[in-house]
Amino acid sequence: MDIKVERDSIGGKNYFEKYAVDHLQDYFNKYNFVESIKVFFRGKKHNTKKIKLQARLKGKDVFVEASAVRHDLALDLASKKLRTQVEKYKSKRFQKAS
Repeated sequence: MDIKVERDSIGGKNYFEKYAVDHLQDYFNKYNFVESIKVFFRGKKHNTKKIKLQARLKGKDVFVEASAVRHDLALDLASKKLRTQVEKYKSKRFQKAS
């Protein structure tokens, strides 16, 4: 199952989907150039849970991934990596004029 989080999306069908939507909604509130974020995750049969995030920024796709013992912990780690990439995109794209 994959989750697509878009601007102003609400709730989720299960615990993890609701957690992902709530957690990733902050990107839409803080960065107006984030268009959507897709969440891909490995099933529950594996020992290590892997989360991959694909964020669609205006004119660019950003991919990050992280692994942990639980999906929500992996999402937190991937989110930190995503925030770094989004900040880098913002600093390059929206530099202040001197």
